[in-house]
Amino acid sequence: MVMEPRFGARKEPDSTWTIFDHRTGEIAERSGLIMARLSQNTVLGLIQILEQIEDAPKRIH
Repeated sequence: MVMEPRFGARKEPDSTWTIFDHRTGEIAERSGLIMARLSQNTVLGLIQILEQIEDAPKRIH
């Protein structure tokens, strides 16, 4: 089964980039960090990391 990516990126009018959550349509946020006003290179790396976190098995404490 192929999963659609949860996160996407868009270029803003000021030429910065924003990572957004496909499920909510909102700007992605992780650990209190808002994923906006980023460089293109930063966005590409962060999306990979966010997808890996999303795909990781969840631990029950």
